[in-house]
Amino acid sequence: MKRTHCVRTLLIGLALTGCGGGSDAVIGTDTFTFLTIDAGNAVSCGVTVGGNGYCWGNNTVGELGNGTTTSSAKPVLLSNRLSLGAVSVGTPLDRTDEQSCGLTRGGIVYCWGYNNFGAIGDGTRNNSLVPVPATAAHTFSAIRSGGTHTCAMSTTDGAYCWGDNTYGELGLGSHTASLTPVPINGGLSFILIQAGSNFSCAITSGAAAYCWGLNSSGQLGNGLTSDSNNPGPVTGNIAFVTISTGGTHACGTAASGNAYCWGNDGSGQLGDGKTVTSLIPTQVSTNVQFTSLSAGSYHTCALTSTGAAYCWGKNQAGQLGNGTLADSGVPIAVSGGFTFDVVSAGNDHTCGVTHAGVAYCWGLNSSGQLGDGTHNNSSV
Repeated sequence: MKRTHCVRTLLIGLALTGCGGGSDAVIGTDTFTFLTIDAGNAVSCGVTVGGNGYCWGNNTVGELGNGTTTSSAKPVLLSNRLSLGAVSVGTPLDRTDEQSCGLTRGGIVYCWGYNNFGAIGDGTRNNSLVPVPATAAHTFSAIRSGGTHTCAMSTTDGAYCWGDNTYGELGLGSHTASLTPVPINGGLSFILIQAGSNFSCAITSGAAAYCWGLNSSGQLGNGLTSDSNNPGPVTGNIAFVTISTGGTHACGTAASGNAYCWGNDGSGQLGDGKTVTSLIPTQVSTNVQFTSLSAGSYHTCALTSTGAAYCWGKNQAGQLGNGTLADSGVPIAVSGGFTFDVVSAGNDHTCGVTHAGVAYCWGLNSSGQLGDGTHNNSSV
């Protein structure tokens, strides 16, 4: 079904509404009707239906990609005016300097921001205030930024990762870092890949989940706590449709709509009603069926087939979006009754895009990562 968008035009700072409520904003002539959004640690980025990329929040090392180091609590346009189809913000665990990457509609990866570990993929360790192309003779179909590494799906020959490899998160069978994209070891045919804080996970064409990298909290889902520098199967023979990697946990959805999580559960982010680490997938405790999910640093959010959003886990800044600051070990509905197409759980905040293309964020806002022009946290 072709997706239609309600377009609103107004100046930043005004609260005009239309098309059934909500509001968009304009810088110059570009209307914020978003296609997708991604929440990181202290930064959020989104792509409009016109392909323009915007970021907001902390900008200490160029995380906003606009050629400056000035932070912004409102969206700022990426330099280079790239025509993007996707964006992914890095997820360093409890660290504000992060890299982000965008994927052009032609399949070229551009990254910017923090690069001490080579996660930008341009062959250097230099931070970049503007998007720079990753050094690769490939076109890509998907991109995911992790803590200090990045992974992507090639359109022709599988999965690639680059950046830090201290824990084997590049999946190369070694601990050698790479400043440019390199193919994952093992000869597996992956169709989806995710980069977490210091680990990675992917789904094969046969719906099997594999993970590799740091495993101190059981985030590889193989029943062990030893790290792995090669992709290894997640225990349980679950046929996964989607998978998402967070800080020290991961989650996936099966074709049935059941959600499973594994790894650290100190704040209830596994959603099984407990706060006990699980080394293998444990089913999320709910009767709700999910079609997609997003694992953040200490919380998880998911969407139903109708676009209803649910979150669970840590909530000290309101990142669960239910109007309270109480953690929850089981899924609870996000307030507002919105119909979301996309939801993204970051470190201590969450963002989503409605079917009408309106972006909403909630949770911690200390760096302006909610993008509403303030630094006030919001629990809704």
